[in-house]
Amino acid sequence: MRRRNFLQRLLWAPVAGLGPAAPAAAQPAGQAVLRRLRFSVTFSNPLDRRLERQRFWCYLPASAAAGQSLREVQVSAPYRLQADALEHRILELWFDNFPPLAQQVVTLMAVVELDPTAALRRAVLPGRAQWLAAERYIESEAAPIRALAEQLRRADELAGARAIYDWVRGNMRYAGYLADEAGALQGLRALRGDCTEYADLVVALARANGLPARMVGGYVSDRDLAPRPRDYHNWAEVYLDGGWRVVDAQKENWLPPPGQYVAFRIYRDAPVNPVGLAHRYRLQGELKVLL
Repeated sequence: MRRRNFLQRLLWAPVAGLGPAAPAAAQPAGQAVLRRLRFSVTFSNPLDRRLERQRFWCYLPASAAAGQSLREVQVSAPYRLQADALEHRILELWFDNFPPLAQQVVTLMAVVELDPTAALRRAVLPGRAQWLAAERYIESEAAPIRALAEQLRRADELAGARAIYDWVRGNMRYAGYLADEAGALQGLRALRGDCTEYADLVVALARANGLPARMVGGYVSDRDLAPRPRDYHNWAEVYLDGGWRVVDAQKENWLPPPGQYVAFRIYRDAPVNPVGLAHRYRLQGELKVLL
């Protein structure tokens, strides 16, 4: 269950009274900026009895993204924060005694610092092998993907990543939102997909050519925002010149300046935290999250 679970059952609605996001103030080149994201989630008990020991986990902005760190969290209910090996930040909410036929709205603000220089600092990539391996939806060992990757191989890593970006951007057709994830191989066969298939294919081609790459999910904005469900976006990141760099063929963004992309989830096809394999959140219990 990936983003479809999130979009079908969870409402991340703009906080009441926020209004349209104001443009971010101009920042001197190279200076870190703060981005504020505001959400609300409505929990509902549809039963005529009390519900006990209900638990909810969701991703907040990660700290393993290029040049990104979570600086502040404000939540209108008791909560806990935790991290995992990939430096995700996970919010836990609990409801030990939820009244029958009741609703509760929880508001959340996350403040993220985006450092335009951090992504470009040369560093050793920990766990490099995991970002080169084939996974579900990232079929980098499939013969059609390997054959195309060989055509796009270049002696220079940056030129090779650019060749992959140009090919996917120029040959894939954007299909709008699709209910089911198809993966890189099916995206290549059909030459169409939504942002997920674009990202899957870029990542698979990069890994097939020995370039560490990953798919990331979050939001794209140059200002504070109150994201809507349809704003959620997936993109590829390739490890180039000592840092993770955005390679977003669907939005046609080649190595955009750090600060535009706010990452929530770094995709792995194995559980690494309480959210498990869910795309955006996991709910334990009988509460409903209303759209």
